[in-house]
Amino acid sequence: MFYPANAAVPAELQTADFSLMPLTPAHAALDYTAVISSREMLRQWSGSAWPSDDFSLDDNLQDLQWHHREHQERLAFTYTVLNPAQDECLGCVYIRPFSEILPAAPNYHAIVRFWVSQPQREGPLERQLLDALCAWFYSNAWAFERILFHTRVSSQWQIHLFMAAGYQAVNTHYLPERGGYHTFFERLPDN
Repeated sequence: MFYPANAAVPAELQTADFSLMPLTPAHAALDYTAVISSREMLRQWSGSAWPSDDFSLDDNLQDLQWHHREHQERLAFTYTVLNPAQDECLGCVYIRPFSEILPAAPNYHAIVRFWVSQPQREGPLERQLLDALCAWFYSNAWAFERILFHTRVSSQWQIHLFMAAGYQAVNTHYLPERGGYHTFFERLPDN
């Protein structure tokens, strides 16, 4: 089981700089703009040809319908990162079962990946998002017993982000369907 059946799934996270909301088909146009503006970065981040050169708004809508269905069925949770006015997508957060990587993983363990759009990468948003996610996951909002963040080994900017934020690399796994080797990070206990 990925997430306790009797536990609430947080509906949103609000900060002064952004908000997280479940990704739904209603976000298709905003999400599409962010995806297309970040095409090369996302290909490197994902280790795939996504989004393809001919990736359309309809293709994106289909992706969002799939993520929304997973969210409703509590199989995985995907959140859009929106600006405070909620009229621009700044990125995306993916929360999936750790058992996708290690089938024998205990219940209630999650792996988390995220990206911020290329125009946002030069600013503080990526670190602000990581800090907000950490606070959110380790509060009483979620019922996960363990959270691991992960990124591709070749995504050095995110590896540096995790290390600078005090996360420890706990292992590396080869994930052929996700573009190669991924390093998994866990927050170090506060001193």
